[in-house]
Amino acid sequence: MRTLLSVIIAIACLVVIVAVMLQESKQAGLGTLDGSADSSWGSYAGTSRKQMLEKTTLIASIVMIVALIAVAAL
Repeated sequence: MRTLLSVIIAIACLVVIVAVMLQESKQAGLGTLDGSADSSWGSYAGTSRKQMLEKTTLIASIVMIVALIAVAAL
């Protein structure tokens, strides 16, 4: 049982790492100083890739936390 939970934790960790690395930054950075940064109003609407990556990150992190608690309980 412990081995199975360890494998689940490892897979969930890799999924979280990949999903976070694929997400775009929400900060405009130095582009705001000269006004060249686009407004973020409406940039989130209709983009399913961002929503999918956020849901994947959330679900994988919940699975990882639950598996870690289960390993700690054993």
